[in-house]
Amino acid sequence: RRLLSWKTVGLFTIPLAAFALGTWQVQRLKWKRALLDDINDRMHRRPIPLPLRVSPDEIDRNEYRRVLVHGTFDHAAEMLVGPRAMEGEPGFLVVTPLVREDGSRVLVNRGWIRRDLRAQSLRPDSLPTEPVTLVAFVRKAPGQNSFTPLSSPQDNDWFSIDLPRMARFSRSQEVLLDAIQPESVSSILHDSRRGIPIGSPLQVDIRNNHLQYLITWYVLGVFTTAMLVYKLRKPP
Repeated sequence: RRLLSWKTVGLFTIPLAAFALGTWQVQRLKWKRALLDDINDRMHRRPIPLPLRVSPDEIDRNEYRRVLVHGTFDHAAEMLVGPRAMEGEPGFLVVTPLVREDGSRVLVNRGWIRRDLRAQSLRPDSLPTEPVTLVAFVRKAPGQNSFTPLSSPQDNDWFSIDLPRMARFSRSQEVLLDAIQPESVSSILHDSRRGIPIGSPLQVDIRNNHLQYLITWYVLGVFTTAMLVYKLRKPP
């Protein structure tokens, strides 16, 4: 009778589920490590010129690949995405269309600026008028979530990088590039004070928590298995 009780059935179910989820996390850990190895390989390949026309398939194949791109920023169509914090300080991401030699446009996430430097008049050094050549990462459109407020393009209030909408607003291709910041602490501090956007580091940090999840599920499986054995061996 005890073996057929709901409590006993539950004790059987919990370790089985925990071990199953732990094994699933083993597979997820292998997948994430392979993904990170692939991204790391792409990031450290030699930069290649970005084609004038970029297809979605090329973006998928080359995400995190470094590219060279040449053009002139259209600062009148600059879009500020935020709030975004860097080391606890509030600010914005600066996304600006880059007009290329054939007149086509791509969107460049130039990086982070402080909130008090939102107005362009306060950061003239961040508004180059001459053509520039950038080294940048190819990026896919970031995912959206239901908790993000709707952006207001007319007021230049963008709460997320909504790539399709930003591309329509700025008459750009749906192509997003992350400008890479030179690896120099002094240059980062200098740029921050002048309102020059701080770009992406060369090493992108992608979280990999699957090992912790794996350990958690297996420990829970062992613990609940011990509880089950104790219950079954306990005299009535």
